[in-house]
Amino acid sequence: MFAHQFGIHDQITTPVIRQWIDLWQYIAALAPTGMGVATAIVETLIAVGLLTGTLCNVVYVGSAVYSFGIWSAAEAFGLPRSAAGATDIGPSIGYIIAALALLAAPGNAMWSVDRKLRPRLGKYGWMCGD
Repeated sequence: MFAHQFGIHDQITTPVIRQWIDLWQYIAALAPTGMGVATAIVETLIAVGLLTGTLCNVVYVGSAVYSFGIWSAAEAFGLPRSAAGATDIGPSIGYIIAALALLAAPGNAMWSVDRKLRPRLGKYGWMCGD
């Protein structure tokens, strides 16, 4: 993973953060192919949901949580920032902000699947975007 490959892992001294990163490195080491396939599936589902406008609220929240997982584990929260002038905290934080901004933005896409899906879902219509 990113933190381990670049020698950052040894510089992280906060126990909770270090244990979180160690957990994901252990999981990835157990089944690297499975982790790759799972990543491809999740990212494909997010892309299809965004492109078609299907279950937008679920996709926005899910992609923010997924991006947080990448930022916290693979990018090690952008730590450590010990170099003078270091300000880069990693790209995944931008994806989190973008997903939450899309969730908060009003939208009524004429061509989205949600427009047809919402009335059919009944009490689960909240999963669709506005």
